[in-house]
Amino acid sequence: MLLKKVVIAEDDDAIAHMVNMALGDAGFLCLRARDGEEALRLVKAHDPDLLVLDVMMPRVDGLEVARRLKADVMWSRTPILMLTALVQIDDKVSGLEAGADAYMYRSPTTNLPGSRAIDEEIEVVLKAGKPTACVHIDILNFDGYADAIGIARSEDTVRNLGQWLLEAARAVSGGGAFVGHIGGSDFIAVLSLEHVTAFVASAESTFDAKRATFPGDAAQLALVLAIAPTEGLSPSTGADELGRRLGKAMKAAKSAGKTNHVVWSAG
Repeated sequence: MLLKKVVIAEDDDAIAHMVNMALGDAGFLCLRARDGEEALRLVKAHDPDLLVLDVMMPRVDGLEVARRLKADVMWSRTPILMLTALVQIDDKVSGLEAGADAYMYRSPTTNLPGSRAIDEEIEVVLKAGKPTACVHIDILNFDGYADAIGIARSEDTVRNLGQWLLEAARAVSGGGAFVGHIGGSDFIAVLSLEHVTAFVASAESTFDAKRATFPGDAAQLALVLAIAPTEGLSPSTGADELGRRLGKAMKAAKSAGKTNHVVWSAG
């Protein structure tokens, strides 16, 4: 059986790799374009089943790529998923008018998938019913630290953490994990149960080892992780229950006052 083909038009290597991991793991053949002109060439050469298109790209941006494809009778039916950090209504309207069929939002600070994409990933996982865990990651005492060092440097810290988490997830899962950025210093990882222990250990050890390189006084910072399995959760109500489980585990993790993790339990 022929694999369904997806063209991923994204100039950021980390984001392209993340999308490739998710779609490749789902059984798609992924083709990478680094700018709009290359995206147009790949679409016309391979006639993909889906085009994942970053809005902001060099040479030809995503909106113009969508306009050109939708204006061409040969390619006007190619489904387009816009990948963007732009969340204003006007930006979404512009994309839909250009020809996008749907949007996936990502965090502008880290370029990782944002809250809406996280919700969609959890929905997919709950429907699949496979042994999976969600991990909520946060930096303890980050708000005061960010106030002290300023927005730009605190965003660098968040960006670095996002990269470390992504690298840890890739290393332990072989490409089958998801990492998203809720906002601030909060992240979500979704991965199979068998990989959770290794992921958490890598995240904790990397954070503590790198903390000395952070700007300002980072001694009070700690990485706290809440882990909740999706086992027994239904697709219809499971997301809310998963949120409660993560909230309970995160409260316990933060109360320790140091880098640590807590696994949710019913007791």
